[in-house]
Amino acid sequence: MKAKLFICHHPGSLSLYKGLIQVVKRYDKNTKIILLKVNHPYFAKLNFEPYERYFDEIIEFDFIHYKKNFLNGLWEILVFQKKLKKIIATHLRNFQTIDLFLSDSAWLSVNILLYNLSKLGNIRNIIKFTSPKIECSQTETDKIKTFLCILYSLPLKCYKIKVISTLGGQFVGFVYTENTPGAFVKIISPIADSINSLDELKGNILPYPVTSEYCPVAKKDMIIIFGNKGIFQNIAEYFPSYETYVKKLTALFKTIENKYSDCRLYYKPHPADKEQIMPGIDIKKYSLFNNTVNAPELFDMYRARIRAVYAFSSGSVTFGSFFGIPSYTFYQYLCNQAGIKRIDRLFINHTKFLFHVANLNDVGKIDDLKCPVIDSKNLEKTYRQVLNV
Repeated sequence: MKAKLFICHHPGSLSLYKGLIQVVKRYDKNTKIILLKVNHPYFAKLNFEPYERYFDEIIEFDFIHYKKNFLNGLWEILVFQKKLKKIIATHLRNFQTIDLFLSDSAWLSVNILLYNLSKLGNIRNIIKFTSPKIECSQTETDKIKTFLCILYSLPLKCYKIKVISTLGGQFVGFVYTENTPGAFVKIISPIADSINSLDELKGNILPYPVTSEYCPVAKKDMIIIFGNKGIFQNIAEYFPSYETYVKKLTALFKTIENKYSDCRLYYKPHPADKEQIMPGIDIKKYSLFNNTVNAPELFDMYRARIRAVYAFSSGSVTFGSFFGIPSYTFYQYLCNQAGIKRIDRLFINHTKFLFHVANLNDVGKIDDLKCPVIDSKNLEKTYRQVLNV
């Protein structure tokens, strides 16, 4: 029997996996779908139940993380590895072939899973969905933290990584310092400007989402702001002052509220915000989405009603644009040039439905774009090529 094995260490991958699995089950019914679910803290907030039915089997792991004191996390890592070793020996080795899917992540749980699973003789394909590159002229390698993380690769079975920070010393992310096995697949919009025909797509490009024809409604009546209360604290070096930051945010939100006076306003807190609200916003004017749902799920449920979405720089707006929803960032309006230069790199998957607000006159600038009908048969054909079903 064959298996499709999905690694999910963060809820952000669930919507993508849901679409992939629907295609797999349609064209390859004799394949078992297995999820290795690493319980990132955000999973504690999310309602995971709607996703459970897409997997034939779910194997859960505790979340593990690189820690400043290597010895503090050692026991958790050994327990993680012991469980993985048992699952490989008693379960995964029994499949004729396995296709492995995961995000291109250097976080510890993914690092250990990829290192160990790639050694299996029955792994046929390893497909890594790429993320935007986090290194640029406005970031640097944190040498001290990188040295500490090297300790993890010495006694444990994982790849070497380095730690990337801003020039001001704020943590950005982890990056592999050596090649890791597998083929990269870039997620793109099925309505991206640069694509003339879906038949021209290569195997290393995957349209997202799997979707059928859009069903327009009489009125698009929803505006969603994706919040992030910790922006200033995390990247303070990119703003002139906190007072200016709040003043500009207040002006932005008032402009949005006036622009969309005929719509209902919604606010979605970042999962790390503990339901706290960004400064400058009058939450009495907004309906609140809690963190039992994530952004792709909201787009799945409400895309026919959403007129526009706004966020500082969240990947949520990128996914919104993939659904043909007018999607806006506002980091260019708030940040200095160094901040803009760094964050620009996060938006390489540009579509005409994604717009960067630089001043208040830009609010609502692309709302009149018409989303074309997407041929679901061509999309499924492309997915089948990537999945090798």
